[in-house]
Amino acid sequence: MLDVPALEVRRGRVTAIVGPNGAGKTTLLRVLAFLLEPDAGTVEFDGEAVSLRGPVLRRVRRQATLVAQSPLLFHRSVRANVAYGLRVRGRAAQGIVDAALARVGLHGFAKRSARKLSGGESQRVAIARALAIDPAVYLLDELTGNVDREHAAVIEDTIAALGAAGKTVVLTTHDIEQAYRLGETVLSMVGGRIGSTPLVNVLRGSTVRVGDASYFETHGLRIEIPGGSAPNLIAVDPEDIIISCQRLQSSARNCFMGTVAKAARDGTGIAVTVDCGQPLIARITQHSYDELALNIGARVWLTFKSSAIHVLGERPRAEAVVLARR
Repeated sequence: MLDVPALEVRRGRVTAIVGPNGAGKTTLLRVLAFLLEPDAGTVEFDGEAVSLRGPVLRRVRRQATLVAQSPLLFHRSVRANVAYGLRVRGRAAQGIVDAALARVGLHGFAKRSARKLSGGESQRVAIARALAIDPAVYLLDELTGNVDREHAAVIEDTIAALGAAGKTVVLTTHDIEQAYRLGETVLSMVGGRIGSTPLVNVLRGSTVRVGDASYFETHGLRIEIPGGSAPNLIAVDPEDIIISCQRLQSSARNCFMGTVAKAARDGTGIAVTVDCGQPLIARITQHSYDELALNIGARVWLTFKSSAIHVLGERPRAEAVVLARR
């Protein structure tokens, strides 16, 4: 369920929505594509209210194209798939299909059977199909989630080109780095709600009580959380996670050993991903990173207090109010 009191998507911008699986990202895109109607509130396009039973639906639906994470292709040639949107609009496909395929790195694929394509190739054909009709709004759902690195780079380049051309793009991803690479505006979505600051270390699990203490269990980790709550969704502030080469002697109850899986510059600091059975990201200064002499594969300890935890929970609502403008 969505609980979105208001959302404005501005014309000519790339908006990235980041969040874990099950956050509601796909549902939101289906609302913005006029495929689902909110239980309450309105969806507007260029200031005009749109209803699934209203007279303007056909006109505005053609201006927003949704490319799904697992696109459906016809059991026909690649050319027939890319040309489909043009054909139903009564437009000539000559030259447009080949140009669209070239933009996604599929030059020479037009005569191939869509049934024989790899997952990454199918994803790019779906994008080419959208490019061919050149809609006002592109809605892109987790387009690189199941694609290898080489194909993901091609898809990202295509999205970046749309942004550079002043197209309106709304994309969803669970990859925060990707969201910031591509998006001019980055929003966070958790439990059907949208926030302006993307959360990291979003964990899904269950709560258990041991005596007077409450613990959150996820992927083999038992994290002490503030008492009085029983969430199945939490987030941990990366700035409040301490990295050390030895276990710290402190009052913090949460201390886990893991291995460094990734390190990347994040603004003025370094975001270090540590695999503790569940990946956790800690954000530290460049000085601390150099002082610890961290390398990929190094064994480290992560320590944080229960006060570093955001208890999110999941409280589905029976309404979604979305304001969408080009």
